[in-house]
Amino acid sequence: MSAPEIPTQESHPAEVAELLPLGELDQLAIEAETDKSSKRHDYMRFYEHLLTPYKDKSFSMLELGVGLPSRRAPSLRTWKAFFPKARIVGVDIKGVSKTFEEDRIHIEIGDASKPRFLKRVFRTYQPSVILDDASHFWSHQIIGFQTLFPMLPPGGVYIVEDVHTSFLAKEEGSQYADHEESFWSYFSRLQAGLVCSQRHGPELSTQESRLTAWIDSISISRRTVAIVKRQKMRRRELSRAVS
Repeated sequence: MSAPEIPTQESHPAEVAELLPLGELDQLAIEAETDKSSKRHDYMRFYEHLLTPYKDKSFSMLELGVGLPSRRAPSLRTWKAFFPKARIVGVDIKGVSKTFEEDRIHIEIGDASKPRFLKRVFRTYQPSVILDDASHFWSHQIIGFQTLFPMLPPGGVYIVEDVHTSFLAKEEGSQYADHEESFWSYFSRLQAGLVCSQRHGPELSTQESRLTAWIDSISISRRTVAIVKRQKMRRRELSRAVS
């Protein structure tokens, strides 16, 4: 019996797909001069991959944090250009941000660390996509997620930017460490609970267990965490919850 032929390199080329290319969203971000583009933080390749299914949907997108007043809300203008049917809502504590409103861009002035305010904004606009680019304080990031993720519709997306501040407690930027636990420490516990279906991982509080049971997937990129909400809570995973 003759030995089987070994496939040649020509018959099996090493082709790869470019999964996170620089695309339309990054170009729009460059034109708007937002620091989310590849010229600075390089978030938009990740976001285009994640959010393209929303491209032609009629929905509301909520971004916490409008940015420096001198830049005139470049992130909101980028989302408006990429999502032609979407209503874009920005939240900021600076009153001057209200002047950046235009067709399909709405600005709410208030403190994103206050659950009551966040709930009011959510009820008004009913967003399907939420992006937290506000103060980056540990407590604010945790409060925002705990308050708004449960209100998202199934299939909604919750993004937290600048999660690197969780590692700045003993360095320049330690002002973000305003809580006993960083956002990354808090969220990594939920992530572990998701991976093990809440069976063999860390103990979760009742609130944390319910949040985890609603998480469909978690994507992590540079400085960024994105969470997709399940269509239905996995109630059978709630059994390990502690009070």
